[in-house]
Amino acid sequence: MDAILLCMKKRGIRFFRKIRFENTEVTRFYEKYNFLRLLRKRYAEYDNILIMAHGANHAILTTTANLHKPFISYIGIDDADVMRNDFVFAVSCFTANEFGKACIDKGCIAYLGYQVEIGSLFAADSGPKSNVPRSVSTAVNTIIKHIFVSELSKSYEEFLRTPISVRILKERFSFSLEKRLAELINMSPEQIHRQYGVSISARHYASYAVNIILQVLSILDEVQHRLICLGDENYISASYIKYRKQSGASLSEISEELESNTHFKEIKHGEYKCYLRTLACGQRKDLQWQEKSSASSI
Repeated sequence: MDAILLCMKKRGIRFFRKIRFENTEVTRFYEKYNFLRLLRKRYAEYDNILIMAHGANHAILTTTANLHKPFISYIGIDDADVMRNDFVFAVSCFTANEFGKACIDKGCIAYLGYQVEIGSLFAADSGPKSNVPRSVSTAVNTIIKHIFVSELSKSYEEFLRTPISVRILKERFSFSLEKRLAELINMSPEQIHRQYGVSISARHYASYAVNIILQVLSILDEVQHRLICLGDENYISASYIKYRKQSGASLSEISEELESNTHFKEIKHGEYKCYLRTLACGQRKDLQWQEKSSASSI
């Protein structure tokens, strides 16, 4: 298992269910109970966790049928200890504030998340005073969601399969997302239909769609700057070692590559650093605990 995914089937984020990981082993959950149960059994493990859900400063949220209170806390600060020894990437509004800090305080190695609302990226709504046809705004929103999910999947799988850090994951995801969105401006309606299966007339594209895309890009600039890493931004995924072995690399090659990796050298979590070394050398996982005392000085 390379990563554990919580991908909720809730109003406003259903499109996240389309995310696919074709080249890695990602265990998927759609609700919290089995998700939290598994994590509680894995306190001593070093897991990668991806959460795709609604969020607030203090919690992962879920939706309700109450129009006066559409969101309630789903995974709160009291549950933050389940993220102990893990890297968490939360694709959720605001959670890099109080919730992410609580995860770090309770033993999470690194937390990547947003300090701001991200829903506006997927809500280029025509609005009551706008002359933009709803069909056009819906079409553009669909394309943006497709690109977001596609680039997130691609960047996250690269992180799981190669020794790049959380900081590099953040930078590559942000860059590729902006690049793909900017490319829409120079695409014809025919090209968009072929690539995304979404139809926009040439007149509507010229009159409305380009302006909506430019608006989204301006919002994205603010959102990108508020995607932050709490904890150790040099964390790299242990799963990459498995893929290096599968590619035919020898243990000595993997160990040398690991020791020369800039991000590995800067990892502050001594026990996790020791764990990566034992994996690269092909030793049993439980050997990490024999070196705890010396790991803290690495």
